[in-house]
Amino acid sequence: MPIVVDHAAARQRIADLAAGIVATEGVGALTMRRVAEASGASRSIVSTYFTGMHDLLLATFESAADRQAARFEAAVGRSARLEECLETLLPLDAGRLRDWRVIIAYLGMSVADPELAAIERRRIDGARRRVDALLVRDRGLPRGTAETRRDARTLVALVLGIAVDVAFEPGSVPTPMARRRLKDALRSFPAR
Repeated sequence: MPIVVDHAAARQRIADLAAGIVATEGVGALTMRRVAEASGASRSIVSTYFTGMHDLLLATFESAADRQAARFEAAVGRSARLEECLETLLPLDAGRLRDWRVIIAYLGMSVADPELAAIERRRIDGARRRVDALLVRDRGLPRGTAETRRDARTLVALVLGIAVDVAFEPGSVPTPMARRRLKDALRSFPAR
């Protein structure tokens, strides 16, 4: 009887192992051999799921970005307010910190790779659209105006800035500090 393998789950597991390597040691430490060793499989098995390093790196990034988007969408789905939705994007626990470190590493790679840059551009634009919708819902701002789009851009940039700062704090994740920064910024944020 043949062994049934869930290829999507195996690919995800390998991408998660790669994310751990990237988050702790950087993109330069990631090799197919290293991932194979971490997974307990051979390089040929890893190559079954990924066509090469670019494919593995892209899957690793997409996995981290998808988890971020899912946390945000779950908060929106339960009608969480703007602050709580934005908070889901911050590195407030070990898993989110790992995802942010992967995303930051990916941003560096995107500078020299137009395909990766286009993916990142779509991700940022999607975040802005979601925040724009929250500003309309929670703050009563008019939909589709230049001011609302500008405010959404500002909030996405604010969250990115806080996340990058927190991602490189030595020691544990400084959750209260990150939440306080977001709360302070939102308090001073104009409510048109």
